[in-house]
Amino acid sequence: MATERPDKAAKYLLNGRVVVIVNGTPYGIIMPSILIDFLSSSEDTNLKPNFSNFLRILRFISSFLTLLLPGLYVAVTSFHQEILPTSLLYSILGSRENVPFPIIVEVIIMEFSFELIREAGLRVPSPIGPTIGIVGALVLGQAAVSAGIVSPILIIIVAITGIASFAIPDFSFGFHLRYFRFAFILLGFICGFLGISLGLFVYISALCSLHSFGVPYTIPFAPSTDAKGNSYLLPPIWKREYRPPYMSTNKPKEQDKISMKWKFFNLKQNK
Repeated sequence: MATERPDKAAKYLLNGRVVVIVNGTPYGIIMPSILIDFLSSSEDTNLKPNFSNFLRILRFISSFLTLLLPGLYVAVTSFHQEILPTSLLYSILGSRENVPFPIIVEVIIMEFSFELIREAGLRVPSPIGPTIGIVGALVLGQAAVSAGIVSPILIIIVAITGIASFAIPDFSFGFHLRYFRFAFILLGFICGFLGISLGLFVYISALCSLHSFGVPYTIPFAPSTDAKGNSYLLPPIWKREYRPPYMSTNKPKEQDKISMKWKFFNLKQNK
C-alpha cells in the first residue's frame, strides 16, 4: 500500500509494519498490507468508535456497489424480471422503450463515458477539474436520455456506482474495483445471477489465495484468527494496545505502559 501521508506511515510503523521510502518518489510503501487496510482511513482512529465503524460499514457497502451494481442491473433486466415489483418493471420497460441498443451496449457506453469524465477531471488543472466533471456528467446524461440512447434508470445506476466508488479511501483499490466491474457486467449479461455467483466465487477464491509478504490477504477473516482489536471494526480505544498477532512482531503491544521512561525518570529525580 502506497501513501504520501506521514501520519499514516507512522501509524502503521507503530502497528508493526515496515515502511519503505524510495529515493525520487513521493510515496512510502507500507508492507505487509491486507484487504481491510485498503478500506480504512487514517481519520478513523481519531473519531469515536461508533462513528468510525459506521463509516467503515458504509465503505464496505460502497465497495460492493462499485463492483456489482451494474452487473446486477444487467442480470435482473435480462434474466430475472420476476423479482421486481410489477410497477417498477413497467417503469423500467417504459424507460427503455425507445432505446435502440441492447442492455449490455447501453451499460458499457455509460460506464465508459463516466470513466472518461473522471479521468478528464483528474488531468485538467485543479480549479476547473470539478466543474468539468459535474457539468460534463449533467450535460452528457441529459443529452443521452433526450436522444434516446440510454434509459433514465441506467443514469441513476451509473451515478450511484460512481458515487460509491468515490467513497473508497485507497485509489489503487478503487481502481481495482472499477476494473473488475466490467467483468461482472459481462457475466451478468451472459448468465444472469448464475454468472455473477460464479464470478464472485472465483474472485473471492483469488483474494483468499493472495499473500502480502507471507501474510494472507484476507486475514483475519480467512483464515479466521483472533485479531486482538485489529479487525475491520474498531473496538474502544482502551482495547487497541495490541499489535496484530498475524504480523508476528517481536513485541505484542504497540508501546510500553510508560512509553517515555527517560522523561518519567527525570521527573522522579527532580522530586
